[in-house]
Amino acid sequence: MKINKHMKQVGEIKDRGIIKWQGMFLTEHVEMIKAWREEETKVPKPDLTEVDLQLIQEEIEIAMKRKCIVQIKTWKDAKFFYHEGIVEEMDFRTKVIIYNDSVKNRRVPVGEIVSITIIE
Repeated sequence: MKINKHMKQVGEIKDRGIIKWQGMFLTEHVEMIKAWREEETKVPKPDLTEVDLQLIQEEIEIAMKRKCIVQIKTWKDAKFFYHEGIVEEMDFRTKVIIYNDSVKNRRVPVGEIVSITIIE
């Protein structure tokens, strides 16, 4: 007896498993479920105090002097991003930090930084 790859034999009954329910979802429902899942994964922007911002600035200055590897945690579009490298300079005019990740120099806007950790 040949069984379709989507069908499984359960006793005397051939069952299509989850596939039989896929026709029950309308396109609008699928889009709404996708939007709901995306909304669930959003992270609110951390509320940094003046003390937090001062500590971040001090860590950046120490990392620049020591030329050590840091991990920079940024927040953008309701998600956290992690950057790792050696801080080369702070550009006060454009408000970005320039770091080298062993491939090339990259830029991170200061307003997106939520924490910085010295690794070495």
